[in-house]
Amino acid sequence: MIANLTAGSKVKFQYIDRNTKWDVMPAQTHYEVQEYDGTILEVRDTQAKPVDPLTVYRKPAVERSRYLLVVQLPDNKIKSFYDGRVINIQEIKPVPKNFLKRTLDKIRGV
Repeated sequence: MIANLTAGSKVKFQYIDRNTKWDVMPAQTHYEVQEYDGTILEVRDTQAKPVDPLTVYRKPAVERSRYLLVVQLPDNKIKSFYDGRVINIQEIKPVPKNFLKRTLDKIRGV
């Protein structure tokens, strides 16, 4: 669950996008899974900080959940993801530097 994640964590996950074609009857809904990775900027509880009513009015058909994951992607774009459609989320732990790498970094002043 994304509620246990914290800002600053690096994650990778898949997100289920729902696309509905309204120009045909009955409406056709297609689901597409896309992969994302990035740095968490915020895990927003929409009960404590509700979504703007204008946002809900503009897109009433969007499936919303309690938690909203705000992520900065590698291309520096910021995107929000609802918890109910985030799957296979994994926190990416930084790889510790070995002794030789740390020593070389100190010598170079990095």
